[in-house]
Amino acid sequence: MKIDDKKLRELEKKVLAYRFREKNLEDRKIYDEVFDHETLMTIYGLTTKGYFDTLDFPIATGKEGNVFRATTIDGDYVAVKIYRMSNSTFNNIQKYITGDMRFRSVGKNKRRTIHLWAQKEFRNLERMHTNGIIVPKPITCVKNIIVMEFIGIDETPAPHLRSVEIESPDELYNTLYDNYKKIYKKAGLVHADFSEYNILMTESGPTIIDVGQAVLTNHPMAREFLERDIKNLARYFKRFDIQVEVEDLMKDILEEEK
Repeated sequence: MKIDDKKLRELEKKVLAYRFREKNLEDRKIYDEVFDHETLMTIYGLTTKGYFDTLDFPIATGKEGNVFRATTIDGDYVAVKIYRMSNSTFNNIQKYITGDMRFRSVGKNKRRTIHLWAQKEFRNLERMHTNGIIVPKPITCVKNIIVMEFIGIDETPAPHLRSVEIESPDELYNTLYDNYKKIYKKAGLVHADFSEYNILMTESGPTIIDVGQAVLTNHPMAREFLERDIKNLARYFKRFDIQVEVEDLMKDILEEEK
């Protein structure tokens, strides 16, 4: 890949601006971990291939990585998720990969595991999106970076379900439960971290995010993860006096199609 030194310097300058914008030393350390040399070169490669033109600003910081809004050369927005290579939760993500028939040879190489984790989220997004589930549209995945649809209101990132007021809880419950059934029955997956923290809200409704940990329904821990997800769903909607029985929902989801 031929490198445009000017464009690479501009990218490095913007990354430094993100870093020094943060006053908290721990946050600065996170940015140092996010933008290592290999990741910078991967971002550069993605811009060169036209997936986006500029990395605008961070919109979310998670345990494993950061999400940025980016702008394409046509002025459209995309979301860029960057998994940190020096990941403190490395051991925690192993249980979601081990036992997944799609990723048999993980080993203990941290870099390879993080790359596989990004691929896993991308492939889970593809399976869900293809089956009509309300997730961001996946665009591409290279090494530890995923480019996907930006979910927002105009230029502003959409808020999480946990931080918004709900006008029609019954309608929202039905939408989320119907989509969860699709995740299991059509996509053949269990989300494994389904909660108000992993759902974005726009005027058009909810979008389910953070599907990296989703496992196939034949995963050894799939039943445990499924029950945990359904309990989270029931717990959240209990505040709206929507009474649902976890056992009934489990039976409904696990019931084979006739």
